[in-house]
Amino acid sequence: MLPSQIENFTAAFFGQIQKTEANGVVQWILPCNLDVGLENNSREEGEGLACYFLRLFQEGIVGLTGPQGDTGDAGSNGYNAFTVTLLSFEQPTLDSPLVQVKTGYNPSMVENINIFIQGSGWYTINSADVNGFLQLTLTKAVSGASGTITAGKLVIPAGYPGASITGPTGAQGPVGATGSPGESFTEENSQYNTDVGVDYALQITSTPVAFTTSSPQLLLPTIGTYLITAIVALEGETLVAANDDVTLKLFNTSIAGEVPGSVQTISNLVDAQKTQVVITVLYSTDAASQTVALYGSCTTSDVVSVIADRTTLTYVRVS
Repeated sequence: MLPSQIENFTAAFFGQIQKTEANGVVQWILPCNLDVGLENNSREEGEGLACYFLRLFQEGIVGLTGPQGDTGDAGSNGYNAFTVTLLSFEQPTLDSPLVQVKTGYNPSMVENINIFIQGSGWYTINSADVNGFLQLTLTKAVSGASGTITAGKLVIPAGYPGASITGPTGAQGPVGATGSPGESFTEENSQYNTDVGVDYALQITSTPVAFTTSSPQLLLPTIGTYLITAIVALEGETLVAANDDVTLKLFNTSIAGEVPGSVQTISNLVDAQKTQVVITVLYSTDAASQTVALYGSCTTSDVVSVIADRTTLTYVRVS
């Protein structure tokens, strides 16, 4: 009798229940999706059906989600979180901190916030109006701010400036180990110049400059690093053109190698124009008694000359 009553109640309350079995496990599937619940009112995991019904009665049933509505109109452009000063103002001091500043209106500038004005300092906004006028109290000026603060300065919201606190001096550290003794060094220097000689007409091929009685060159006596300076005087001749390029350089004739960083080029010379080219390099040698000479060339032969008595070479051995 009791099994029949239970079966009748189950059928009347739930309807037709499906029974499945897999791997010896029986599973009952309730009709009307009662095992998962209503859409938008899902049945929680492990929640009994009676408890589920009670929760629906207490919380109410959420209706089905309606169709998506039409896209609304685009909103207005927002405001930047900064503005600029439109008029100049006199830099206040902490003794007289109040000042009025005209800015471009921006709703982010509101009463009681802290702001920073470029080139002036940090302020608290006492009041702000729709015309962009800010009534301010200076809290900290930037270093050196004084006089008139011109228009066009950036104004941004900022935190309250922190205090600059210098801590106590720490304990003195231990004495370091004694370093290795330095090597003795004697500075050496020398110079080339001449009061006599024939000016040298530059050729198309880069060749050593020669003034007949002497040539501008230096003998670097020992291994080391040298600061070499060449001051080369030039003069344009009758047929020189603006597009004639003069190239000057220092060349180590002992090893047949160009001195790095010494190449200089000049152009746009005119007839009878005098000018100077300065070459300055740090040059290290790996052998003693090396000769560095001045070399030169021009895209057209015999139109630019190196002036003999105005050209000098000097060196100082620095290490």
